[in-house]
Amino acid sequence: MDGDASFSLEGRVALVTGATRGIGAAIARRFISSGARVAVTHRGTARNVRLIAALTEEFGEDHFTAVVADAADSEQTAAAVGAVESTFEAGVDVVIPNAVHSAKRPWDEIPIEEWDETMAVNLRGAFVLALHAVEGMRHRGYGKVITIGSVMSHIGDPRALHYVTTKGGLIAFTKSLARSEGANGIRVNCVVPGAIRTEHEVEQGGDPAETLKWLQSVQSLQYRGMADDIATACQFLASSASDFITGQVITVDGGWSDY
Repeated sequence: MDGDASFSLEGRVALVTGATRGIGAAIARRFISSGARVAVTHRGTARNVRLIAALTEEFGEDHFTAVVADAADSEQTAAAVGAVESTFEAGVDVVIPNAVHSAKRPWDEIPIEEWDETMAVNLRGAFVLALHAVEGMRHRGYGKVITIGSVMSHIGDPRALHYVTTKGGLIAFTKSLARSEGANGIRVNCVVPGAIRTEHEVEQGGDPAETLKWLQSVQSLQYRGMADDIATACQFLASSASDFITGQVITVDGGWSDY
């Protein structure tokens, strides 16, 4: 570790799933600005294609690429990892399983199909991404896996039992994978966001002032978390500055869960 306070990602290749907007796009933006080349996956919907076109224009094809892949599909994920390595002519150094399925309803009204899809995207997705990326990391003796949790796994949410269950599972996954791969030079950590303002929140409507007022009553810090706050934590974990950190959960929630 060189002690570089800039947390440079120069020369690194990162793959972030489900990153057309929100936290995923913020991670891509910050990583590219720090010297990394970044690939993202998406499901290929018309909206995602439009968003990817905008990101490609913003970042440039030398530093950014996108692959259509279902995060829960093992074969598609394996193909995505291979495509990224071919495009950038380098191994993937950092993987971030960011793709997520979420819905809110009383727990006893959750359809079985919705439960299964949430488990598949949020948990299976992290497993298959790690499975197909770790082989190359082992060969090179170095790699970073950064999972994205949720503050709700700390405090619970009666409206999203299936989502919260997967986010708690990701913490256990993180700790177990860190134990399994530490000897191979692979670091595995989890970033746990609090209430982060994203495009999805805006689309859901509601009064931003009322939301902020409520958050000020539960957070220690008196302002809204933004996607770049999560991207900054991920940048630190992706950089060599964090090379002696593994199996850890870093909560970025303005002090909400410590309340």
